[in-house]
Amino acid sequence: MEQQHEINLSKEQWKTQQTLIVRARNPNDSQAWDEFTSYYAGFIRMVLMQLRAPLDDLEDLSQTILVKLWKNLSTVELGRDHARFRTWLGTVIRNTFHTHCNQAASRKRRETKAAVPDVVPPDIEGVIESEWRKHIIALVIERLNASFSGKAMKVFAMTLDGKSVDDIASTLELTKDSVYVLRNRVQSRFRKEARQLRSYLEFGQ
Repeated sequence: MEQQHEINLSKEQWKTQQTLIVRARNPNDSQAWDEFTSYYAGFIRMVLMQLRAPLDDLEDLSQTILVKLWKNLSTVELGRDHARFRTWLGTVIRNTFHTHCNQAASRKRRETKAAVPDVVPPDIEGVIESEWRKHIIALVIERLNASFSGKAMKVFAMTLDGKSVDDIASTLELTKDSVYVLRNRVQSRFRKEARQLRSYLEFGQ
């Protein structure tokens, strides 16, 4: 998974009454926009990579998308359903990628005088949901690594990989009871942190 930018966000900020999207919609809150960019720039790049965007174009495409978000976030109508923000985000990514591909196809037609078809806009709703889930997991694990011992996080990581309790106990030289205790402790904290982070990052109202 692509390395994410380090983000120093305290639990108190995660619990703030104003979500990041609400703050970023204020064009005068530059700090909120910087924070928004820190969270979403890496995510946008991951989505573009899943769409097989040319590596040489990733940075320019990401910046173009962020500029479009910045210009329109304060005026776009967002419902109380947090999924609507990701739907809009997916539309911006898809349309920007589609325009870029068709412009490249047009250039190639002019240069080669060959028949190069336009690109069909991709359906990226599934990609958005999948990559966002991975993004949230990576951010939460980053926080948990600072709070739990190495073995606790190893137990959790192996659990995420689908390993059985017996396999984890054998590999880490732990009793099964210890595996259950460590796993449940980290899972409980993970769920709590993930809920707080998703609420902070996703809700537009």
